[in-house]
Amino acid sequence: MKIKKTPLRGASTSRKRSGAAREKIATAAKGKVSMPAEAGQTVAPLDEQIRIRAYFISERRRRFALPGDADSDWLEAKRQLLSESGSR
Repeated sequence: MKIKKTPLRGASTSRKRSGAAREKIATAAKGKVSMPAEAGQTVAPLDEQIRIRAYFISERRRRFALPGDADSDWLEAKRQLLSESGSR
């Protein structure tokens, strides 16, 4: 029984790409790079992120019987998220 071997995908072949084809591929790859946010610009946390963080803050507060309420948990969550986004 003979097994037919096929070349690996992406394996080099005897055919070379033309200069225009290589340039087109390089240009396409450059276009996919996303730009980072500007250093001086801060992004406000989403309500969903604040809600999740506030939930865990309230769980910790209740477990250790610390004083506070839902509003203080929300404000603390927002403060933490803003602090984290500013330090990045």
